Amino acid sequence: MVISHEKEATKRLFAAVKYFIDHARIKPTLSIESKSEMRFPEMESYYFIGTAGQKAFGRGDTVSRAHLSEAAFYDNLKKILAGIAEAAEYGQIDIETTPNGREAFYDLWQKAKDGKSPYTCIFIPWFIDDEYSVDSMTEKEKQGLSVSVQEMFEIPESKFEFTKEENILKAKVKKEYGFELTVGQMKWRRYKIWDKGDLFFQEYPEDDVTCFLQSGRSVFKNITRDETKRIPLDDMAKFEKWGTEEERAALRKRIMFAGVDGAEGTADGDAHVFSVIDVRPDEGKAYVVYEYKSNEPIDVFWSHVKNVIMDKDGKPQFRIILGVEKNGVGVAHCRQALAQRIRHKEWVTSGTTRPVMITELEEAYRKEELIETYKEAEDEARNMVYTKSNRAEHQTGKHDDRVFARAVAWQMRKMPIPRVTRL
Repeated sequence: MVISHEKEATKRLFAAVKYFIDHARIKPTLSIESKSEMRFPEMESYYFIGTAGQKAFGRGDTVSRAHLSEAAFYDNLKKILAGIAEAAEYGQIDIETTPNGREAFYDLWQKAKDGKSPYTCIFIPWFIDDEYSVDSMTEKEKQGLSVSVQEMFEIPESKFEFTKEENILKAKVKKEYGFELTVGQMKWRRYKIWDKGDLFFQEYPEDDVTCFLQSGRSVFKNITRDETKRIPLDDMAKFEKWGTEEERAALRKRIMFAGVDGAEGTADGDAHVFSVIDVRPDEGKAYVVYEYKSNEPIDVFWSHVKNVIMDKDGKPQFRIILGVEKNGVGVAHCRQALAQRIRHKEWVTSGTTRPVMITELEEAYRKEELIETYKEAEDEARNMVYTKSNRAEHQTGKHDDRVFARAVAWQMRKMPIPRVTRL
């Protein structure tokens, strides 16, 4: 069984199979040969093809092998896959596609990548194919391009200068794939980026993060993540094993900034998120060193926050300036913070402060002033797009709790630093 994403593509795929059959040295016997189906009685098998959306594929069938072509472009991937999965329970399912936004296929890919799916991820970058190089282009193909592109192609290899971003890619390919990108490949890449803009990273993927472009204008495009920078602030036994004694002492003296984006505390609602950012002036960078996310009742969530900020005697364990978003249910969170004697600043996200929060957080990520350490937070940020009214919003079915917890924490850097009376 083969499923394609559109009618014309379905016709082309079936025509290719028919060509193979017609030109086989030993042509198999066909009992049925229609526009979408072939039956091979001697092999007791059949092959059929269809377009996604035409029918509930797989229902009532037993499929030994299914191929879903350009699956990211299906309007109802989950529904189709549900039918196919039952039909091919003892068979094999191959899902092949060009990336297309961060919708159903993206979620499927992430689950497989995290080991939470029966599927195996196979990522194929453009540069493993020698065809994608100026060296593989004919003179006729080159002559059909603009003068500026042709001039770039004519730069001698010894004088072609790689940009910083190109050098990073070159080093990454060398490390992960074990070969050097050629000047011809880099010239071809540069030309294609000039031609396609950001769509290049979708049509010619280089990694499984940047290839999943947003359907709208992405808010956060450049985010650097380093999970080794996390610090176990909620477990003093683990904290005492983190870093060196000098590093632990320095952290206790530094001022860290934290933010809370609160929710109702229900299992099926938004989540509470407590994020802590460590600003390291000597490095010129800041890191999200700790995060706690839960759907617990509000008082239970704040008991965990308190466990990070204070010791069992109520004394501060770290110098943390905490901001708590007060909007809506945030009022209950501020009251709970007061009840547990947690020093904090109330933050109101308004029509004036919201765009500033998002813009400054995006700038910090883009300039690598803020390094992310949680993959889930990076995903949330990349799921935010600008609407037609230029408002940054998360996509339907996605969340932004982690984003706003970090945005509040980042704003806390501007707040007056209180005098320390004891630590």
